[in-house]
Amino acid sequence: MIDWKRVLDLRDKVGPDRLVALLDRALLDIEMRLRSLDTRPQDLARELPVLRRAAAEMGFLSCLSLCCKAEEQLARQGHLDLGTAALKASFGHARQTFLRDLPLVMARAPSGGGPPRPP
Repeated sequence: MIDWKRVLDLRDKVGPDRLVALLDRALLDIEMRLRSLDTRPQDLARELPVLRRAAAEMGFLSCLSLCCKAEEQLARQGHLDLGTAALKASFGHARQTFLRDLPLVMARAPSGGGPPRPP
């Protein structure tokens, strides 16, 4: 699930032109961090808070929830039962939904407008 209000608030804050560049960089950064965990799983504790913040910034609610659960589990148990595959799948699904629906949401909610209608 995507928090489109969060995305529109970010657009109104930085402007539509800067938003696209910001989102592109954020998506690329998330993908690189998730890929790096394949070769450096020991970095998971350091990467989870970064991924959580990115998910919050992008409005990726299910990813945000999963990152929070993973952080709690890692702190409590010292390992992650759900694995990085679940994180990758969650981000992949959110990314796909986000990229599919972003043009529709932006078209329905002009800058400074009211809340968007769901796609």
